[in-house]
Amino acid sequence: MENISEKILETAGSLFLKYGVKSISMDDIARELSISKKTIYLFFKDKNEIVYLISERFLQEQKDKFDRIQEESKDPIELLYGGTLHAREIFEKINPYILFDIRKYYKDAWRLYLDFEKNVMFGSLVVTLQDGIKKGLFRADIDVQILATLRMEEIKLAFDKEIFPAGSFNFKEVQYQILDHFFYGIMTEKGYALLNKYKENYVTDDQI
Repeated sequence: MENISEKILETAGSLFLKYGVKSISMDDIARELSISKKTIYLFFKDKNEIVYLISERFLQEQKDKFDRIQEESKDPIELLYGGTLHAREIFEKINPYILFDIRKYYKDAWRLYLDFEKNVMFGSLVVTLQDGIKKGLFRADIDVQILATLRMEEIKLAFDKEIFPAGSFNFKEVQYQILDHFFYGIMTEKGYALLNKYKENYVTDDQI
């Protein structure tokens, strides 16, 4: 029985990442698994619960990944750049509207994201910016609270299909441009040089 519930979550998660959350129905999930919709309801109350559980799992995976990046990074530039490479891997796989869908239609799951943003992403970025200032990698005149808040809002902004509709913008390019703008707005010349060093060592042609 546990294997069935796990399979439902895995399949629903794959469909959500590919097509977005709003557009996938319980019928779609059942059809993909070749089971009846009634079988899904034996394990889950509704789609909202499925979205919540998948979001919870996904965010925990991201926390674990960023914790590893933080442990392995030698300096704030490598930490931010390692996080960037990981984020780009995610952008390659997900439907650009997924965060927009969750924010608009699935309030329980959205609260999970906001908690993750506040307690994981924001706090980590503040510490990283402060460390980078001390090491002369980031400008001493930046306000870390303002810049960390700006970065959190930039992430959500790039997923907003009303501002960046798919027919007019490439989702990955939007993310890359916003992130590069953030990076180069906070770095000193010393920071630029170190970032370029990491790019030379780690970036492949399709990641530039």
